[in-house]
Amino acid sequence: VYLTFDDGPSARTDEILEILDKYGVKATFFVVGANEEGDLERMQKIVAAGHTLAIHSYSHDYKKIYASVEAYLEDFNQMFCQIYEATGVKPQIFRFPGGSVNSYNVGIHQQLIAEMTRRGFVYFDWNVANGVFSKIQPSSTLTANALKGVGTARRAIILMHDSSAKTTTVEALPAIIEALLQEGYQFVPISQLILDGNYTI
Repeated sequence: VYLTFDDGPSARTDEILEILDKYGVKATFFVVGANEEGDLERMQKIVAAGHTLAIHSYSHDYKKIYASVEAYLEDFNQMFCQIYEATGVKPQIFRFPGGSVNSYNVGIHQQLIAEMTRRGFVYFDWNVANGVFSKIQPSSTLTANALKGVGTARRAIILMHDSSAKTTTVEALPAIIEALLQEGYQFVPISQLILDGNYTI
């Protein structure tokens, strides 16, 4: 299982890191531009704890970043530079806001993927979502969605969110980890897929 957290860092990130440490689990954080005090330090904490720090978007403004290939690349570069300056890490992994194909980038997604691949970056979507970004859902719903989504999958990339408002992500996380550990799953950061030379879910 690959636990992935989008839209941080935030105060939720600190809580998530504590839970992951408690269970000895490594995860992947797809971060956006720092907009709260302490966010750069949170990026440093993610790296120091041995998790994968990856790019989501600097602005997370779909209309802006998907206006053109050039607009996307400019936003991406801003995020790359912020991560590198804060942590010394040159992230190789990223996730397109809204996924690799969505209603905002449908006209340019093939060009975007080709250009990012040419530049040596690897994107990862997800095959399990424990909730929806647009609203807060009860932790019991998030837990049930994650466990049902994993089902009998050999590999499951679970999409979760750690923006400030997503308190129920934190509440659901221990139950998700405990249930999947009991079922015999291992938790691995997405970077391991690249090390294994396997880019598919």
